[in-house]
Amino acid sequence: MQRFGKQSVFWKWIVSYISVVLVMVVFNLISYARNWEIMKDRQNQMNLQVLQQMSERIYDNVLQLEKIRERILTNSNYAFLCRASKSQYKSLAYRRYVLWRDVRNYQAVSGTCSKIIIHFEEGDYLISSDNVCDSRRYFMAYQKELGLSWEEWQELLNTEYPVLYMKKTSTEDGQGIVYARTIQTGQTGYQRINALFVYTAEDVKKMLASHQGEDVYSAALRGKNGEVVLLDLGEFLTEEADQALAEEAIRQKETIITLSNKEELKFIYEESMLAGICLLSPENVYLESIRKSQQMFVVTFAITIISSMALIILYARRNYKPLQELLDVLGPEEWVSVQYKNEFAMVRDKVSMVQNENKNVNLTLRRQNRLFRTEYFAKLLTGNMVKLPENQVEEFYDIRFISDIFSVMLFFVENYEEERQEGMELDRAQFILGNIYHEILSGFSCKVYQTCISDLMVLIVNIPEEKEDKKGILDQAVKEGSEFINQHFNMGYSVCISNIHEGRGELAVAYQEALQAMECKRLYGLDDMMYYSDIIELPSTGYYYPLEVEQEFIRCIQEGNYEAAKAVYQHVIEENVNGRMISSQDRLRCLMFDLLGTILKTLNDKKDNDEFGKEMKPAKRLAACQGFSQMKETFEDILYKTCGYLNSKSGTEDKDSLCKQIYEYIKKSYFDPNLSVTSIAEHFSLPPVMMSKMFRESMGEKIPVVVSEIRLEAAKKLMCQSDASLGEIAEKVGFGSVRTFTRIFKQVENCTPGQWRDHHFS
Repeated sequence: MQRFGKQSVFWKWIVSYISVVLVMVVFNLISYARNWEIMKDRQNQMNLQVLQQMSERIYDNVLQLEKIRERILTNSNYAFLCRASKSQYKSLAYRRYVLWRDVRNYQAVSGTCSKIIIHFEEGDYLISSDNVCDSRRYFMAYQKELGLSWEEWQELLNTEYPVLYMKKTSTEDGQGIVYARTIQTGQTGYQRINALFVYTAEDVKKMLASHQGEDVYSAALRGKNGEVVLLDLGEFLTEEADQALAEEAIRQKETIITLSNKEELKFIYEESMLAGICLLSPENVYLESIRKSQQMFVVTFAITIISSMALIILYARRNYKPLQELLDVLGPEEWVSVQYKNEFAMVRDKVSMVQNENKNVNLTLRRQNRLFRTEYFAKLLTGNMVKLPENQVEEFYDIRFISDIFSVMLFFVENYEEERQEGMELDRAQFILGNIYHEILSGFSCKVYQTCISDLMVLIVNIPEEKEDKKGILDQAVKEGSEFINQHFNMGYSVCISNIHEGRGELAVAYQEALQAMECKRLYGLDDMMYYSDIIELPSTGYYYPLEVEQEFIRCIQEGNYEAAKAVYQHVIEENVNGRMISSQDRLRCLMFDLLGTILKTLNDKKDNDEFGKEMKPAKRLAACQGFSQMKETFEDILYKTCGYLNSKSGTEDKDSLCKQIYEYIKKSYFDPNLSVTSIAEHFSLPPVMMSKMFRESMGEKIPVVVSEIRLEAAKKLMCQSDASLGEIAEKVGFGSVRTFTRIFKQVENCTPGQWRDHHFS
């Protein structure tokens, strides 16, 4: 710093920092001049926004009530009850129950009101979201929650409301609202039916909870007749006289009143669908917040100026310190021998050296970028890639497509396990395939990119537009590659090729075509090279599943004969796959779901099968399968469990026999600590819940209780016949730990194992 004097970077930094601070000071002073007016305008806008939010919320609430009314009108049970006479009520108990359940669901779904009450004039009874009874019983039960007198309650029920009516209520918890609406007028052949929507103080609070700052605002609702339906009092309205003044001002739509403490209270009023909404705010409160903000601004401004100057000097020294250290590293002879303008000029030559080194680093990074590019292609092919601009893709991943013509080649190493035994790993085999085909296709002026997905190696082939026979290029490449690999490597592989597509957005489609070709090749054992177009050319007749075969399949399932049912199922698969040569994956999936439908239809013919269906979830399991092979495995498992289930349901004797088998299995396996309902169910191929229910009904005890009893008897014999410790005995009989053994023993015998042993051997 001494060497360069006033030209030093240090002093230039000081001047620059001060300039920045001065610019900020000027702009802050300008903004301060208009700060007062702006904040007042924002306060008024905020009041209007708060009022608008509450108005919209009330409007949305009214719309929600109308939707509930429409749902009630369209309810089939309601339509039947509204025409019923009083003499029919007892016979219509189930319909009233169903309507009560529906009303309860309407209330739960809406989430706006606490109760929904439907009053039927004929018979004077109610169906609400929480009860079904006559109006007097309901009033006696919920009088405190309703906040109405008996006379008000009767008037509310027996009045006709052509439009939505709002009434104020008062409970111990605060003020509430009841909305009333006539659903059905008392015209000829019908009775009058009213719907009441009860809002507690908490419900109304939520309805008006769109504003913030409870110390600044208070909200009120004004009815169409001028009454104050609800007054959400703020902390500034604590005196009863002030509350009375506020309510009177709301009725008269006054804009300002003077409270007992001489403070002025401002009103903002707006009409809504059912009620006017009023927003109350003490003028001194929000103006004081503005004044405090301005005071804070002045204090902050002064502190900022002082601290900024201190920080300028501090950070200038701190920022200059690394530069000074750099100069010390270079050595005094470096900047004394040459006359530099400042410190940066001196290190400029060193920066040039760093740039040359960066070029070498970039070359290395470009080589590493190949890995990122491989991952990008994998996501692009599977359709999981977020679309990026082409220039970003080319720059970041170093991808340069030569045209919009693409095809996807899929390679699968067939004898991978044998190759691995000979020392050739999968990645090495894929590396060899990729390099060979990359070089061959490059000879045809194609651009090739390689990636791996699972155990498949994928080549994205970008074909020049000027090439006429594009499919011929792929044929020739596969031919040359196959000849070369057969001559130099002991490697068996399959290659499946998609159709030729235009546009990089079609790469995911091309990949799926190659996958389908690979699946078809594996299914039918076709040639090692297969095009997607070959699949299309295969016969496309409808699948084989005649009515007589389905009936035979149903019979075998009903009998619980798994082997016979499996033979029918395999016959259908064999006829479609090998007989009719069906290659369409969609058609094969339809066949499997058709077969599953037969199973479900057979189950629907039986009673008490809902529990089994919910536990096994056959349709969901089959839909989640990937590929036809996985679907067959899943279907066979579903078929096996279904036959086992139907066997268990075939009769009382069979049930008892099966339960005895389960009991004998427990006696033979009680010493296994992992013995449980689930493991037993898996052994007998039964659903755990169904098996437990069947065993309890047949044997009179639950499976865990039986297991514990057998283990305790075995433990008693060991305690009588040997001197083994309680820990050893617990482990031998399957309890797993002494604590579990002691707890269960004490529950049954009312004493510990040690006490029992002492008693019997004392």
